Amino acid sequence: MSHKGQVWINLPRFTEEYSKGVGNFVKNAMVKYAVDDELKCPCSRCKSKHWWGPEDVYNHLICKGPSLEIADWVYDVSNMNGGSSLVDSEANMGFDDDLEGMLNITYANRGPNADARKFYRLVEDGKKPLYPGSKKHSRLSFLVRIYHWKCLSGVTESGFSGLLEILKEAFPEIEVPSSFFAAKKVIRDLGLDYEKIHACPNDCMIYWGKNKDLVSCTSCGVSRWSDKQEENKKNKIPAKVMRYFPLKPRLQRLYMCEEISKLMLWHAVDRKKDGKLRHPADGISWKTMDAKYPMFSSENRNVRLGLASDGFNPFRTMSLSHSTWPIILVNYNLPPWLNMKPENLILSTLIPGPNDPGNNIDVYMQPLIEELKELWDVGVETYDASRNQNFMLRASVLWTISDFPGYGMLSGWSTKGYLACPICSYETSSMYLKNSRKMCYMNHRRFLDSNHKWRSDKRRFNGQVEVGQAPPVISGSMIKKLLAGYQNKFGKVHGKRKVSCDVNPWNKKSIFFDLPYWSENSIRHNLDVMHIEKNLCDSILGTLLNIPGKTKDHLNARLDLQELGIRKVLHPITSTDGKHLEIRAANFDMTNKEKDIFCSVFENAKFPYGFASNISKCVQDRKIVGYKSHDAHIIMQYLLEIAVKKALKPEVAVPLIRLGEFLRKICSKVIEVEDIKKLQQDII
Repeated sequence: MSHKGQVWINLPRFTEEYSKGVGNFVKNAMVKYAVDDELKCPCSRCKSKHWWGPEDVYNHLICKGPSLEIADWVYDVSNMNGGSSLVDSEANMGFDDDLEGMLNITYANRGPNADARKFYRLVEDGKKPLYPGSKKHSRLSFLVRIYHWKCLSGVTESGFSGLLEILKEAFPEIEVPSSFFAAKKVIRDLGLDYEKIHACPNDCMIYWGKNKDLVSCTSCGVSRWSDKQEENKKNKIPAKVMRYFPLKPRLQRLYMCEEISKLMLWHAVDRKKDGKLRHPADGISWKTMDAKYPMFSSENRNVRLGLASDGFNPFRTMSLSHSTWPIILVNYNLPPWLNMKPENLILSTLIPGPNDPGNNIDVYMQPLIEELKELWDVGVETYDASRNQNFMLRASVLWTISDFPGYGMLSGWSTKGYLACPICSYETSSMYLKNSRKMCYMNHRRFLDSNHKWRSDKRRFNGQVEVGQAPPVISGSMIKKLLAGYQNKFGKVHGKRKVSCDVNPWNKKSIFFDLPYWSENSIRHNLDVMHIEKNLCDSILGTLLNIPGKTKDHLNARLDLQELGIRKVLHPITSTDGKHLEIRAANFDMTNKEKDIFCSVFENAKFPYGFASNISKCVQDRKIVGYKSHDAHIIMQYLLEIAVKKALKPEVAVPLIRLGEFLRKICSKVIEVEDIKKLQQDII
């Protein structure tokens, strides 16, 4: 098309020229087409079906852009007043006499780029049959399948090469690579490769970037190689190796599949926008980032990520103490029923064991953070198969997800000691229990309303009237200023902290603050609800059933109550022979008959296939043991409420029932915004 109005329509919506073009368009349209100071809005959402005032039409076109279905009408209005362009003369310079140049700007980003063409070519080659007449497997599907088998079974590289040779000898017509390295090259060309990065065995540094060619650690001096004698050898064995899976090619692959490319826009196109919480895009954090960074939010295809990390034992045996830490990225552009599926999680980094990296996890996250900075500042050219065009893809991290120890590793705040709470921060109320030998965090009544009756209740709490107020939450920008001059020291050689965490609770300045937007995020770190449910379930069941080693009600706990001078009815008493102390039954203790009734709920529970495991197998001799995290999720939200109602007194059962109700509501697929404040008040 040669319409000059096309110039501003195809400009990015955040540019000044685009906004000027929209303003002139609205001005001309109001002269000719307005009725009672209203105009049919031609934005991509209204599509000339709704009437709005000039300011609303302007805002719609700025936020949504014009509808392509009625673009000709927009062009005609843009070329009113003698066909003069409505774009600023400087922005329009060169377009009047260079129609070919204008068309190049409009359509140059059409079609797959070089990376996409290479990928599609490999896929097409891989679609060829494994052998003449093969219908079940193509060359590519068979190669991926057998490579997956090799990884799961622990087959060596030489063994895998030998298997390929046997297959080619036995079946001459089969099309498979001749060796492991040839097969690996095909996988690598698909963009599924990873980088091996050597690391200091003391977690001080990684041999990456400017330190790539060093032979020893700059901090502790330990050799890069497993044996110093190997430094002169040709094939050296590194002391420690991490695996990094580049993020950019994996994000590019998502848009090269037409179906997934459409799903990546679900959060902007297909999501219900009725004010309810169904997806992170409905939350404050997402909307805050959209408001603060309009250039990023103007492209709906930009990716929002969550980062999760936790340790696991890769050897499938609990007798061996080993902790390998993966760092996994969650793609929040996808709909909620897909973004947590295993196939849609993006493995970013694999940190080797045998011990967890602790606060040194930042050392291993350097490649990821560097790539995330580039994806925020510059982006990466990506081909969108659903629109047949190239665009600059950018990405950001919204928050992290972990358990409480992982929270401390990722955030830098010490989750131990007197100031363990990252929310109360420097105003954490805590005390040390001498007999139980652990920290106790009290004064939670300060979170209640100032006129709540429990604030003046001394007998049932700590023997004092609560007059304190809830402490303010430290924002990201405040933390950044607080840690502006903090010098990080990584590595195991530094030993224990010289400054107690009771005085300075910061272990480090988190590497996430290297991201330009991190300090502005409303929520930076999240706790995994299923870890919390597992810990709650262990404590509650252990205490109610008096399971040795798991109950929170024992002699040392009663001695602590006695020392604090509260709950006198629970203080220990001297035995009849006067030789030892005994503890009296509390209101939550159950008789053997009540325990049988309590456990019968778990023994007789039946669920639909796939909803939960067989929890009845966990009931043994009036104890419930051996359940997994998902079983604890089911117990806390469904079974516990029934069991406590049948076996316990109301003053014990009601709080546990309300706790289960709270957990069930925050895990709902749909949450009303009005319910959030009520849930916050209820849990307090």
